[in-house]
Amino acid sequence: MKNNILEKNHDKCTSCGICEAVCPKEAIKLYLSDEGFYQPKVDEKKCISCGICKQTCIKFQKVENREINIKVYSAKNKNKDILKKSSSGGVSYELMKKCIEEGYKVVGVTYDYEEDIAITKVIGDKINLNQFFGSKYMQSYTVEALKEIIKNSKEKFAIFGTPCQIFSLFKYAEKRKVRDNFLFVDLFCHGCPSLNLWKKYLEEQKKVCNVKKFSEIEFRSKCHGWHEMSFLFKENGSIFLSSKINDYFYEIFLDKNIFNRACYECKIRADFNYCDIRLGDFWGKFYDGDLEGVSAVVLSTQKGKEIFGSIYEKFVVKEHFLDEVLIAQSCSKEHIENKKLREVILELLKTDLSLEEIIKKYRKSYSLKKKLKKKIVNILKRNLSQNSISKIRKIIHK
Repeated sequence: MKNNILEKNHDKCTSCGICEAVCPKEAIKLYLSDEGFYQPKVDEKKCISCGICKQTCIKFQKVENREINIKVYSAKNKNKDILKKSSSGGVSYELMKKCIEEGYKVVGVTYDYEEDIAITKVIGDKINLNQFFGSKYMQSYTVEALKEIIKNSKEKFAIFGTPCQIFSLFKYAEKRKVRDNFLFVDLFCHGCPSLNLWKKYLEEQKKVCNVKKFSEIEFRSKCHGWHEMSFLFKENGSIFLSSKINDYFYEIFLDKNIFNRACYECKIRADFNYCDIRLGDFWGKFYDGDLEGVSAVVLSTQKGKEIFGSIYEKFVVKEHFLDEVLIAQSCSKEHIENKKLREVILELLKTDLSLEEIIKKYRKSYSLKKKLKKKIVNILKRNLSQNSISKIRKIIHK
């Protein structure tokens, strides 16, 4: 076996896809594991042991600390239509438009409604940027987009992705001396759940709504308010909104118990050295009363500061300290893997059990404190308005 090291330590693989994209002999292919994560497979007959894949793979790279001068802002789009479609404050869409104007091709994540997966895609015009609206809480398939970037790396690309995806492309650009051609925009990352969770959740939603396919899915609908995590599904003019109480997908996702193993020891999600800009929700006491959405914007480089400065007037903006953002972000907190529970839930997702049945088993792992907290939160959500809940949230965070 020449290069089976890529297939070892899959617990450290982030599923970024860079190994397949850079391989000069097409000896590496990404496949979806039975646990629901993208992983590389090496064809030893084609592999020439050149080591190019290792030059960008996070498993073989040291995370470096560089001296950076960070600027931090909250930003809320003044355009209400864009704000409503966005997961937070509507910054990424304006950034993407500006990047197109500046001659960049934009790389972001769209949803494939035929395959029901998230795909990283390259777009060169403003008309098609609507595909990138909203977060998609799953791993995206990146390989074809990465191959296009690598083939045309002398062109300008603005790349929006998770910190681990950005890290691998940063390393590629640095090695090939094309860093100046790229604008790197990553996200405050909570972690990547198994695609098996999404598949089971989606199939059950289709049965409930009596449809074969959805024509549109909003992964972070603001119909219940910005702070609530809920889906909006559309088909043939009909709209289906998931409950803000006990949504099975978000219950498991937010608990961090079926993430890709690399997520639990990820150092990049708390690091700002490999991006020009980091975006996310500005959670916490400053905007507890806001129901529309506010973005956190962290600018790590002069390039990032300049391009955000060029769209500054489109937002209501306030400067903050970095700690004011990090205090409410999961990226600054340790993700502890419950190996036994993770294994049990991933196995259950492979069975014919419904998510409701799986959730019942899953909740047996809850502590008494967590069960009581969940019950209280659900009572408040059922009986109080969004404004009332926001007031309670503000009191708690004082």
